[in-house]
Amino acid sequence: MKKRKFLYLFFIFLHFFIAKVAFADKKNFHLAVGGGASFYVREEYGESTFKQIAPEIVTYGYIPLYKDFWFRPGFRINYSWQQPDMPKALRIEEKDFRYSLETGILYDWIVIPSLSYSFGYIYRQTKFITQYPITYAVDDISGTENIPFSQFQLGLGFPILKGLIVFEPFIRYIIVQNDKRYKWGYGCEATFLIF
Repeated sequence: MKKRKFLYLFFIFLHFFIAKVAFADKKNFHLAVGGGASFYVREEYGESTFKQIAPEIVTYGYIPLYKDFWFRPGFRINYSWQQPDMPKALRIEEKDFRYSLETGILYDWIVIPSLSYSFGYIYRQTKFITQYPITYAVDDISGTENIPFSQFQLGLGFPILKGLIVFEPFIRYIIVQNDKRYKWGYGCEATFLIF
């Protein structure tokens, strides 16, 4: 146990006291790609909530603004398929494919705080599913639609190897048009610097 604590403190020491800022070596445009997972907290059935996981892929550009401030445009896609508990005889399934453009500001330091805004669409597939003894004649629920959404993201990145890899946990506030079930999300992502 003492050995584990020592290693943990040693890596923290290396990160905070020896590591340089992530992009200090060059003040040029950078491109990074990566992935992660988002967890959306969705309100269901009155007071209950449902956590929906969405694996995602992200691409970021880094453009120097002023001193250690960087502009970070990006493109993000993710997919969620999990459903809350419902009766087997009568249920509605939703599968969401989200794609969005993102713009953000970050501060290049030992850690990288960032604030971003995204706007995009959710391509939602809805299925109305029944089993015996329930039957239906007309299905007005099933179908597909594109739903606009936006989100604010606050993140704190941890650069590894001078920013070659950035691990960033984040929290999001989500606004989905005509769907008040979504409000908050959280997750983490890892991006790899291409150039």
